[in-house]
Amino acid sequence: MALNDDQKTMAMGGGGCCCVGWIIFFIVLGTSVKNVRENQQVVFITNTGKTVENGPFTRLIWPSTRHEMRDAVRISQKEYAVLKHERNQKLRHQPGAALVFMDAYETLVEIKEKVVLQKREYIRLKHKLTGMERVAGGPMILVPEPNEESPAGVETCIVVGFTNAILVQNVSSGYKRLVTSKGMYVPAPYEYIIQEQEATLLEPMMYATVKDDLTGVIRNEEGPKLLQLSPAERLLNVSNKVVLEKDSYLRLVDKNTGIERVERGPSLVVPGPNEIAPDGKKQAVFLNSQTAVRVLNRQTGQQRLEDSSGVFFPLPYEQVLEVQTKIRVLPHQAAVTRDIHGNVTLISGAEGARAFFLQPYTSLQTFRWSAYTSPDIVEPVPKVELEMIDLRAQKMFFMSEVRTSDNVKLKLQGTIFWQVKDVLQMVSMTSDVPGDISQRAKSALNQAVSKSTLQTFMRSFNNITQEAFAAQASDSFYTERGVELQSIELTSYDSVDDETALVLQDIIKETTMRINELQKQKSQNDVNAAKLLANINLEKQRTELIQTQADNQKLEKQFKGQSDGAKLVQSAAVFIDGLNESVPNVTERIELYKLHHVMKSRNKDTENLAKGKAKLFLTPDDINLKLNSEL
Repeated sequence: MALNDDQKTMAMGGGGCCCVGWIIFFIVLGTSVKNVRENQQVVFITNTGKTVENGPFTRLIWPSTRHEMRDAVRISQKEYAVLKHERNQKLRHQPGAALVFMDAYETLVEIKEKVVLQKREYIRLKHKLTGMERVAGGPMILVPEPNEESPAGVETCIVVGFTNAILVQNVSSGYKRLVTSKGMYVPAPYEYIIQEQEATLLEPMMYATVKDDLTGVIRNEEGPKLLQLSPAERLLNVSNKVVLEKDSYLRLVDKNTGIERVERGPSLVVPGPNEIAPDGKKQAVFLNSQTAVRVLNRQTGQQRLEDSSGVFFPLPYEQVLEVQTKIRVLPHQAAVTRDIHGNVTLISGAEGARAFFLQPYTSLQTFRWSAYTSPDIVEPVPKVELEMIDLRAQKMFFMSEVRTSDNVKLKLQGTIFWQVKDVLQMVSMTSDVPGDISQRAKSALNQAVSKSTLQTFMRSFNNITQEAFAAQASDSFYTERGVELQSIELTSYDSVDDETALVLQDIIKETTMRINELQKQKSQNDVNAAKLLANINLEKQRTELIQTQADNQKLEKQFKGQSDGAKLVQSAAVFIDGLNESVPNVTERIELYKLHHVMKSRNKDTENLAKGKAKLFLTPDDINLKLNSEL
């Protein structure tokens, strides 16, 4: 049957539709065939839930069936996968190495590294939901349980040896303990390391003070030892033992009871836990004839003086206040002591040098005297402290300004000599003897100078000074103070005013020139006198020479005269005896002998005159010549 065009068109359209349908069918059929590999899985989703089927497999899954393809999670040997269930929100850890096929309701949260613990490592894991703890120690590879975390991460174990320990605390009970077992220490659950505690090495000369914080008891641990403290103990300090030599001691005081004890050497002392040594190690006092020690008993408050020769160690509750050396008082010195009642005692060396110890409650009185040690010193003068009073004559300088009666202002300088006569009287009357003497003497000298003019003062200042001294020497002011004023000497004076000073300088210059001239003349006179004395001595020596020569000549002439006299006597005797017969009278014979010698002398004189050029002048009487005037 022939088909028309419309039918053909419709037939062709229907055939085409059938072909297209089959084509679509085969396409859908081809795409619905699922080839699931070994690392894949298919999750089927229905109204009642989800199911999963892991590969490998090949199956026809129509598009109308809801499903999803997902790859399995591949994790290595060092990893683990954290999976979470969608319905109950529970987590599970899947360790590797593995190809992880998740449950239908599981999702991959993350992939983490496993915890690798070495031999000296550990990790503390804490469950976030329950708070339960566990500690895993190496060596191992650890996969934490779900909800476990490690805030501190991997920690290193502490090796406990001979010199260290570990103080740990259980946080659940609060109990502390000290781990001393040798080896690596891995904490137990809920135990935390507070600190690694090194043992304290105490050498033989050391000790440690330890306090138990639970009981409050303090004790000392002596060396040598290795000290390890318990959890409740605390090391207060480490100190050296006190080595006491034979001549040393140590005073120990208990801080709680106040009880004292004294340890003497030689010894090695460890103080008690509550004992202190406030003074430290002290040297014993060696006492001899020149030293003593003053000791205070702190129980009775009494003092005593210990002067027994030897080594002195104080007893408990005794304190050495001072070590005394004997106070020496020389023959020209005096000292004054005062007791607690104010009584004074004089110790004088006037009768010989003395030495003494100060008794308890007695002090050596100290004097503060004005020191007039320089001519230019002005008031107020400095004070000096002295304990020994000089009994010899002492000198002080003074300087003062005064106006003469004609209103010339002068500056006077000089010295005052004085001496202490009665020490106790001096102590009772004044505290500054030099100051009193200086003021009094200067006042007297100023009064004397102010009564005279400048000319009078310059002409007789020595007399004015001596008059002032004489008036002061008899003044009771000094005897009341136990001193004696010995002299006042004026060494220099000068004018304060410039014009007057120039005049004084001219006067002094002229006076100096006059003194120099006088000194020069005196020196010349001394030279002349020395020369004259030398001449006198020379002449005396010459006189002695002449006298000696004269004596020698006299002696020679004497002997010669005796010889000539003997000859003359012999000749006279011959002459006189020869006239016995012719001139019987002896007197006449003697007169004849005299005449003979007179004539002989005249003849000799005439002979001498004739030999020289001398002129002879004769008077009539010499020749017995008479002239008559009648010629």
